[in-house]
Amino acid sequence: MENEEMHEETGEDTTEALMESYDRKRRNRADDIIATQAVICILIGVLFFAGNMLYPDITGAIFQKLRGLVTEDKNIIPNPIDHILNYIDKL
Repeated sequence: MENEEMHEETGEDTTEALMESYDRKRRNRADDIIATQAVICILIGVLFFAGNMLYPDITGAIFQKLRGLVTEDKNIIPNPIDHILNYIDKL
């Protein structure tokens, strides 16, 4: 009984408190995504640096493949809208 009264006094289980907690978590989501991407980029940079020291031939080949993918005009994943437009043009 005392335990229930304490929860009612603090308001931790109220709908408003839960909604406020949910909104706080939801607002911070973009920052988490950006931080994750930054960590992944730093790790990839470190891997390329260490790979260049230990296995320069393999790392050079991977880097050239990556550079080719970046500079290539062709999309890695075809855009479905382009396929639909090409189909409409054929009609």
